[in-house]
Amino acid sequence: MRNHIRYYLFTFLFIATLPCQLLFAASETLDATAEGVAVIIDNNTALARDQAVQDALRMVVEQAAGIMVASETLVQNYELLRDQIYSKSQGYVRNYQVIDEKVEDTLYKVTVQAKVSEGNLKDDLMALGLLIARKNKPRIMIMVAEQNVGMHYYSYWWGLKAGHADINITENTLMENLTQKGFNVIDHGVKAQHIEISNPYRIESLSDNAIKTLGNLFDAEVVIYGKALAKLAGSVMGTSMKSAQADVSLRAVNTDDGQVIASSSDHAAAVHPSEVTAGANALKIATNSITDQLVAQITDRWNRDLSSGGMIQLIVSGVQSYRHLVTFKETVQKRVRGVSGVHQRDFNAGVATLDITSVTSAQGLADEIAMIDYGEFAIEISSITQNTIELQMK
Repeated sequence: MRNHIRYYLFTFLFIATLPCQLLFAASETLDATAEGVAVIIDNNTALARDQAVQDALRMVVEQAAGIMVASETLVQNYELLRDQIYSKSQGYVRNYQVIDEKVEDTLYKVTVQAKVSEGNLKDDLMALGLLIARKNKPRIMIMVAEQNVGMHYYSYWWGLKAGHADINITENTLMENLTQKGFNVIDHGVKAQHIEISNPYRIESLSDNAIKTLGNLFDAEVVIYGKALAKLAGSVMGTSMKSAQADVSLRAVNTDDGQVIASSSDHAAAVHPSEVTAGANALKIATNSITDQLVAQITDRWNRDLSSGGMIQLIVSGVQSYRHLVTFKETVQKRVRGVSGVHQRDFNAGVATLDITSVTSAQGLADEIAMIDYGEFAIEISSITQNTIELQMK
């Protein structure tokens, strides 16, 4: 009895000391059920069973990946998925149980129920760039005003002071992290050579509407904007080591509707004999941490839009008859895949605004709409952004 008590006490203390993040991550699982099949060779049913279980686990991971990635992306990237995802399928499975097994002729069949680690699978899909493909790889621009130790003002590339700025540590770190995760990050330095930014936008603090305007100017679908500040905290215990603290605050804004899709802030500290280097290191640490937070929010938002249906706005011009508009709405509702709702917001002077609830992207929705024969009228797509489609009736 004493040994049992000691065992339970040890187990409790061990669990109590686990980081909260680890406990939380453990709950981030997807439930799936799949059947696996293997050929029985030389009457070796034990080996066939093991192979069937492995096949079922691969199918379970494929189901989980299918929730995160469009089915056509799975097909197009099958070889890549097979080599880097399916080959280590058991590594994503947190636990499983065989709920049915049977032998049919020379085949051994098993059915398993499993819990798949969503976080680990998502990270690897992100690394392959497949998860972002669901949103047609939106272009992301980074705008961070930064002030490191020893600087007397914020430096930012879109402002008048950009020419006096050293390397922007936060922006470079963020760009490297996002690129490694498969995001399509714009090189604003190249584009800025050909774009004139007007004076009202050459300020360190911008509204969401101003961010939207600048993002559209640089052909970005999403802008990550914010501020990063590092300050000297003093010497460490009377030594020559300098301590610096950094605060980074960022938000991600859609450029077609100005909506904030992610926001986060973080704090970090670092020490170094050089106070400037200490500040730079603190900025890097905070940026690395905040990148993971932003990526989680952005991808969760995109996944939610594409799985449960996001809102895409249709601006329909050239409507000659309201009857034509009714026909168009009914056709989109009934014949376009992934559309679960069509809501008319206004109609004036031949122009209608419709909100479409769809699990497909704006590009996919526009492709479907353009291919339909409407009989009395035709549809011509004139503009597509991440969440808006402009079209004309003819």
